[in-house]
Amino acid sequence: MAGKRQVVQSGVWQMLNVGVKVFSQFAYFGVMARLLSQPELGVFALLNSFMNIGNILGDGGMGDALLQRKDFDKQHVNAAFYSSLLISFILYILLFAASPFIADFYTEPSLTVSLRIFGIVFIFAAMYSASMNMLQKNFKFKKIFMGDGVCLLLSNVLGIVLAYQGFGVISLVYSQLFYFGTKLLVFLYYAPVPLKAGSTKQHWKDLMGYGSGLTLIRINNYIANFGIVLEVGKLVSKAMLGVFDRTYRIMNIPQRFLYDVVQRIMMPTMVSKTGSDKGVFKVFSKTLSLMNTVMVPLTVFLIIFCKPVVLILLGPKWLNGVLLMQICFLNLPMRMGASLGDTLMRVHGLIRVNLYRKIINSVAVCLFIYLGYLLNGLTGIGWGVFASTVFSYLQMILVIRKRIFPEEWKSLIFQPYRIGTLLAFGWVLPLYGLYLILGLVNKTDISLQYPFRADINFEVINFLIISLVAFVAAGYSFLRKPKYLGADIAYIQPDLLNMGNKKNKKNKNKNNEISENI
Repeated sequence: MAGKRQVVQSGVWQMLNVGVKVFSQFAYFGVMARLLSQPELGVFALLNSFMNIGNILGDGGMGDALLQRKDFDKQHVNAAFYSSLLISFILYILLFAASPFIADFYTEPSLTVSLRIFGIVFIFAAMYSASMNMLQKNFKFKKIFMGDGVCLLLSNVLGIVLAYQGFGVISLVYSQLFYFGTKLLVFLYYAPVPLKAGSTKQHWKDLMGYGSGLTLIRINNYIANFGIVLEVGKLVSKAMLGVFDRTYRIMNIPQRFLYDVVQRIMMPTMVSKTGSDKGVFKVFSKTLSLMNTVMVPLTVFLIIFCKPVVLILLGPKWLNGVLLMQICFLNLPMRMGASLGDTLMRVHGLIRVNLYRKIINSVAVCLFIYLGYLLNGLTGIGWGVFASTVFSYLQMILVIRKRIFPEEWKSLIFQPYRIGTLLAFGWVLPLYGLYLILGLVNKTDISLQYPFRADINFEVINFLIISLVAFVAAGYSFLRKPKYLGADIAYIQPDLLNMGNKKNKKNKNKNNEISENI
């Protein structure tokens, strides 16, 4: 059973991984938005959407099926690897044949060659799925950091160099190929697949039921997250699709990577507590509360300061996306809550129930987006995405009420958002007041030039000042007064600070047995 210390320390490594990925992705988006045009990024949005189809279907859910099992052997690992490889290869052949027709549908000839090159990612992602899930199951998050965060950082550097050399949209393709290829090598090095052990039909059957159900759920997740780009790409121009994609992807960065931290730690922790409803509820409720302690104030911060965020990340030519981005940021807390609910349902084996919920939500997403487009174009599409998020969150609460926590579910409605809301009022609103004061004092538009010809004006300078103030104040509070950051942060602060204590490391096993379990 996972102890508090092991979970928290694993979470720190995963947070480091996410931190590197978030900052490198923000920087990458900012540079590429200046090196490439909106139509070029619109074309890549289509490429990326098709790539994610392969990533979702490529391993057939077998890697997660391996993670979900309490007891497994080497033959289960082999079964997951072989099936993932077979499915991904079939998908690549289908994509290779369909590429010309996809290019004709979107009237974009370059998609034919780009999709055929990009599709290799399907095979790479499927081949490392079993190894990555084995590392996750054994809480080897330091090794995951080396194979994920570091590889992404290097791939972003490669993409920038290629774009600067004039490779255009293909620079994004080669960057992603490098990322997935290096991840494959690193994960197979840290967690080799025991191919000599072989596998049997029974080992495949042990994983297939869970994996196939999860794959169907992933298809519906895909429609709600990446597939909508394919719908929007048919409704608007490539330039407007580029605006939507950059906006939507920036919104997804904090949600996607914070959830990546949470679910990778929460899933094996809850699996280890299977059989104890109180234990699973405690993990889920604390995780949801901790996540919103960060997500709610972050959401308010990003909405209020959206314009300087766009200026810094994308540059002045993308200011037409400010309102759309503000609408998208509204989705963050509920999207995270719904995603955590998905993980909870997986732990309880409610694959079929969750699948029905996802199918209904996928239809709702497409419908809301189309209606939004008819009412108000690109801005209406943003409100359509928000409406679908609210719908998905309400569905998740209803499932938890009926199938998982029929008594405790009421405490999940408002309680997980209480601390985050207080922090938004106590931290973000005073920062906005300071920002307004700085705006009155500094009325001169100080236009400076920095790389890639993006103007830094007084709004950006004032935003950087208040961001520095927030960072210093939060750092001091964490070290000296963690209660100012809420009870959830105060709860895990001692374990975070004691990570480097050699004495604690030597007594790690003993501490795990006697420490307070989450």
